[in-house]
Amino acid sequence: MASVRTTGAFVAAISMSIVLFSYFLCNYRSKRKTPSPLSKNKKPRNGLIHAVGNTPLIRINSLSEATGCEILGKCEFLNPGGSVKDRVAVKIIEEALESGQLVCGGVVTEGSAGSTAISLATVAPAYGCKCHVVIPDDVAIEKSQILEALGATVERVRPVSITHRDHYVNIARRRALEANELASKIRKTEKIDGKFLEQINRCISDGEKKDSIFSSYCSGGFFADQFENLANFRAHYQGTGPEIWEQSGGSLDSFVAAAGTGGTVAGISSFLQEKNPNIKCFLIDPPGSGLFNKVTRGVMYTREEAEGKRLKNPFDTITEGIGINRLTQNFKMAKLDGAYRGTDKEAVEMSRSTHAFFFCLISI
Repeated sequence: MASVRTTGAFVAAISMSIVLFSYFLCNYRSKRKTPSPLSKNKKPRNGLIHAVGNTPLIRINSLSEATGCEILGKCEFLNPGGSVKDRVAVKIIEEALESGQLVCGGVVTEGSAGSTAISLATVAPAYGCKCHVVIPDDVAIEKSQILEALGATVERVRPVSITHRDHYVNIARRRALEANELASKIRKTEKIDGKFLEQINRCISDGEKKDSIFSSYCSGGFFADQFENLANFRAHYQGTGPEIWEQSGGSLDSFVAAAGTGGTVAGISSFLQEKNPNIKCFLIDPPGSGLFNKVTRGVMYTREEAEGKRLKNPFDTITEGIGINRLTQNFKMAKLDGAYRGTDKEAVEMSRSTHAFFFCLISI
């Protein structure tokens, strides 16, 4: 299963790269007698953080021609961390630093199926922070390998309901508390003759080193909480949505996206509908997720189907990171006109074609 997921993601990335290259090549040939827009002098982006966002919006030629609509794809895989979640990671960390909940040298913890974790591990070092990730052990092993290569520490845990104390999100929350407790203990012992130690790691006893997984982290922890932290929503309301509006010239009829935390679909749909209430926004939901029912029927599940009461895991899908059976604070901000149920077969077929993209807009 891991190989299927990894191959699909790899093919999707390669396919989009080919489409993007072809688009610019054709544009160059058709205007070779005039200065190419790619030849204009542009200032280099200032470091990794400024490389996040401003991804291109391209026309998916095959789908556009097959449907008679103009179908555009926002190439979020071109962010440094390879996904739309880079925007969220930057926004969450910046807001946490501004509020004082996170300090330079601290550790950001998160429970994630992979993409947000990779993004946090990618951008956290740029802010002088470290990253600790808790992920379900049924996600692709390649994600753990990427995280470790980026310098993050990784905990793989068994998948359980969000109501269980050992759900990966709940464990990540506890890890942040543990890091803060450790930092508090260190602060109590780091004064010697009224002066602060420069290397506070030296104040940790051997016992503390053995008892805590954060023995090398001395500045506290911060739980990113991507599902409920509205910095997720704001990253797209203030960033991705305005980019799409500007790049399309506001000539949009509809927007379609999947949802995990709900931040992407909520932020973009809210912004676009504020700009033009006639733009229709839709959710695409995988098998087992309750969001389709919530949008189309107003109810996610029956009382017997609530998380923590099911006899078995309802998710029988190869997709990772999308679909959920509870309402997050981020998803509550979405402005949706409807929803569609997607299938694994459709997802696999699309990933094997040059049509693949992370989310799309339809403009006539």
